[in-house]
Amino acid sequence: MFQIAVSLLIYLLLVIPAGRYVYHIMAGKKTFADPVMNRIDSGLCRICFVNAKKNMTWKQYVLALLATNGFMLVLTYLVLRIQALPIFNPNGIGAMEPTLSFNTVISFMTNTNLQHYAGESGLSYLSQMVVIIFMMFTSAASGYAACAAFIRGITGYSQNGVGNFYSDLIRITTRVLIPFSILGGLLLVWQGVPQNLSGNIVVDTLEGGRQIIAGGPVAALEIIKHLGTNGGGFLGANSSTPIENPTILSNLIEMYSMMLLPGACVIAFGKMAADSRARRVGAGKKESFLHRAFGREGMSIFLAMTILFLLGLGLCFWAESQGNPRLAEIGLSQSMGSMEGKEVRFGTAQSSLFTTVTTSFTTGTVNNMHDTLTPLGGLVPMLHMMLNVVFGGKGVGLMNMILYAILAVFICGLMVGRTPEYLGRQIEGREMKLTALCIIIHPLLILAFSALAVGQLPDRLALPTAASMA
Repeated sequence: MFQIAVSLLIYLLLVIPAGRYVYHIMAGKKTFADPVMNRIDSGLCRICFVNAKKNMTWKQYVLALLATNGFMLVLTYLVLRIQALPIFNPNGIGAMEPTLSFNTVISFMTNTNLQHYAGESGLSYLSQMVVIIFMMFTSAASGYAACAAFIRGITGYSQNGVGNFYSDLIRITTRVLIPFSILGGLLLVWQGVPQNLSGNIVVDTLEGGRQIIAGGPVAALEIIKHLGTNGGGFLGANSSTPIENPTILSNLIEMYSMMLLPGACVIAFGKMAADSRARRVGAGKKESFLHRAFGREGMSIFLAMTILFLLGLGLCFWAESQGNPRLAEIGLSQSMGSMEGKEVRFGTAQSSLFTTVTTSFTTGTVNNMHDTLTPLGGLVPMLHMMLNVVFGGKGVGLMNMILYAILAVFICGLMVGRTPEYLGRQIEGREMKLTALCIIIHPLLILAFSALAVGQLPDRLALPTAASMA
């Protein structure tokens, strides 16, 4: 428990300055990187023939987001279909099948990162870099850009629109994702994560057999996988393998990477909401350090998310540390807790923490096998994935939590007989209809498509249990 507490304390020390930096990016304020990055941004805009200075309406912003991602989808699909070419393909991997190629690019474009292939045998290094890593950057940047537009709109920060999608996409990529990825990637290489373009290595094992050890641009993929809350993995076994996650330090680096930006988005929201309130009503009395660091609205949302996170973490850690009674019955010691499906180098504490973090921040990476969690331990990741408000990834958790805040404000306003207001805006019938639709559509899509799949292919479930459905 002590190592978990220290890990979370370090996170708080990291997220506050990161939140302030992301606030400057989203608010269009000056940063230390501007002298260099402004020239790069201008060059990228000229190459892509886009206007990054025009302020867009929300409809223009959405159309730009969809068109840009649609164009990238076509290009990456073509790369998967021609990956058999001898370009960064030392292992001689063939072209990906058409339907699997389409599934893969859709998955990574939407930041779902579902993998119906094993990366070490299904993708060339060209595809890993040009398709998977590229889409991990662009899908994450698209998500954070949409979050920035949402914050500007709901706080009234921008008076003439919600910003410019191309500017947001480029600024978030060049000023946040790429610099942080370079730093984090170097730290992972320092810990032993491979970063090369060499082919697989065949070695003789101590048992006298032979084993293939995968290489490739693993560190580059691993860092943006976590920083962009993408999920998936270079290898089929994901971050439970020593190749992707060799040490306790690499485990912490990957964990902090996926926690950093979702928490920073909450801080950016709080500070932008504070700026908008100051413009409306003027500067108030001197605030405490926490209110200055998080913003008043950001502080309340961050606290609510933290409470939900700690409740889930406590339950998961307690359940896993109790061990598996079925294994105890056959004489196996459970003094280390339930170690089934876990790595000895991480133990139950770091495994429980990583499990709660990856599902709370909607990353999807794993350092242990979630289907081997105890029933109560397995409840936590399923619940946090379903709620999608415990920080979430790429601002999704923030946007969903604001929807619940709007709903709560509306109900409380009706109870006391006052016109509901949030962030200086009245909450009326139209707003409540949209809020209700957004809250309902998430479970509706999950349950509807799950029911359709089971009804059409009931014999295809790997395990015919409730856990496999979840």
